[in-house]
Amino acid sequence: RFLPQPRALTIHSTPFGNEPSAHALTCSAAAQQVTMHGGYGTTPMQDFESGAYGAGPAAMKSPFSTRKRQTNLASLVACTFVPVMTFASVFSLMSFSLHYSDESTCKALSFGILFIVLMLGWMAVGAWRRADQGMQDPKWYTFVFVTALIAWIFAFVFGNNNFKMNIRPFMDIMNLNIYPSVDPAQYRGQQLMDAGRIIFTEDSHLDLSVSMGFRNLDTYCVAPITSKTAANATAGGVPSYDFWAVGINCCSGHAPDFHCGEYNNLNARSGLRLMRDDQRAYFRLAVQQAEAAYNIRAPHPIFMYWMQDPMAEVNAYQDAGYKFWLVGVAGYAGFQVILVIIAAVVFSKFGI
Repeated sequence: RFLPQPRALTIHSTPFGNEPSAHALTCSAAAQQVTMHGGYGTTPMQDFESGAYGAGPAAMKSPFSTRKRQTNLASLVACTFVPVMTFASVFSLMSFSLHYSDESTCKALSFGILFIVLMLGWMAVGAWRRADQGMQDPKWYTFVFVTALIAWIFAFVFGNNNFKMNIRPFMDIMNLNIYPSVDPAQYRGQQLMDAGRIIFTEDSHLDLSVSMGFRNLDTYCVAPITSKTAANATAGGVPSYDFWAVGINCCSGHAPDFHCGEYNNLNARSGLRLMRDDQRAYFRLAVQQAEAAYNIRAPHPIFMYWMQDPMAEVNAYQDAGYKFWLVGVAGYAGFQVILVIIAAVVFSKFGI
């Protein structure tokens, strides 16, 4: 119906008889040419092969397949990058110094990232509602939202754990004072309440004969730090010990057999303060048992790890925190890549 109708062949009389005119022959030839190239009477396969008029849309190369491949590649990149960045950002916020110096800001930023993740969920819902239009693939929107939410939860939990176990003890000790040349027989615990590291005098040592342990699942072991002048300082009265070396599961608990840390290092003269609040109460109970068992006093005990170089131990806290962060980010990145590969295979192979 889109082609002009061929004109009727007109026969004119000539001196040589009735023959068609030149104009009529021209119109007839044009009509035959149209019929041969996609006009009326041709089949769809002929139209497709010849690229004739009327078969043009079927013969044109659609860009949809190319656009689809580009979209899938972008989806793979986004589904890898967004959750990994979510994990790394929240994990860093919860692990390091901002959590120590300004906890409220740290958590506000973390929950701000959670809000962005929830916006991805809202976009996924919208993609499912428009799925019949074929403009967006809701499966990848859903995948990136779910994995980003999992990344946020893991980062928040493990980052907070890294902070409590490694970074906060490091920051606490670095913010406390260092006291050199402290004679444990001459100083009381109240005088060094802000001590993070204490370097004792050369004649200081552990008095293993009055060590004790308190058992509550683990055994919390204590031994007093004393010096050669302790006998004179406590003559005529009850011995008093305010500085205690501590350790876990390094004594029997019912005999003076303390063997924690560098107890047998003759060069050990320093103490690194215990910063774990959840352990301090159990060590205090062990000291109370020692007071009752050996008739000694410990009015203001300060709990310390006995060692030669406390600064190396302080740096070990920081190194452990950075190592935990690095392993966590790298491990989650690998985990996310595996999830993306599995999702790509499932979506393409099973047509989900």
